[in-house]
Amino acid sequence: MQPADLNMTTTVTGHQLFLFVTLAEGRADGELAEAIDLLGQGMENIHDVDGPPSDKAFALGRFQFLRAETGSTREQQIVHPAVSESHGMVRLECADLKPINEYETSLRTLIEATGGSIETLAGVMRPRSYTSHAMSEFAYAHAMPPGPGEKFPLAAVTPMNKTDEWWQMDFLHRESFFLPRYDENENMVVKGHALASAMGVLSINRRLVHAPEGYGLEGHYDFIGYFEFSEADAPVFREVMAGLRDTEQNPEWKYVVEGPEWWGRRVSGAAAFLGIS
Repeated sequence: MQPADLNMTTTVTGHQLFLFVTLAEGRADGELAEAIDLLGQGMENIHDVDGPPSDKAFALGRFQFLRAETGSTREQQIVHPAVSESHGMVRLECADLKPINEYETSLRTLIEATGGSIETLAGVMRPRSYTSHAMSEFAYAHAMPPGPGEKFPLAAVTPMNKTDEWWQMDFLHRESFFLPRYDENENMVVKGHALASAMGVLSINRRLVHAPEGYGLEGHYDFIGYFEFSEADAPVFREVMAGLRDTEQNPEWKYVVEGPEWWGRRVSGAAAFLGIS
């Protein structure tokens, strides 16, 4: 389904690629690290940036290396070993797809030449579709802005799909799942998505991308969530995800099918990314 058919925004404000890298045993070395670092010349290393990107940096492209935190990664309903068993991930973002596609092609050439592999998840950035002014003030006006890797060393990636039943709903029905629900005596009986995730607003930086070609397509994820947070706030992230998965308090999740919840540690360069420093 296309966004226009669902009363969702059709505007694209940028592109992201998530390159999950699996390395061949014993093949990562300083020469490979140097070659990977060269791929980022002219692009901004997000690891060192405090705050959102400048227009210039976003136009040229940005990258972030992450080493897999295998002890925290969890399989969900969709088993995807190329993601869950990867050794690391490079996240790319840009106003235009071409610069980061070129980075992906070059990185794939380097990694496959050493016997490794790359699994790419792609998404487009869009304005929010389910957000009134009041909800924007509640959920986003005071949200944690992006920060450098030293401040937010941990990240999680949560690819997911919505079920066919979800996409067949009227758009007002879908939108209702994001708000709390009350009984005839005005007692809250269901938190909804907004309140189920509210405790993460002040401590977790959240980004969401949408499937580039539309929703409900076989072999693709509808959405990819990306989150950055401090060591101290890792339990907050886990609690937020547990709250979202509680279908009694967040019935929306009855219509969610998740891929792996992948965890990584942000690192500044290719040597640390490859685990050789």
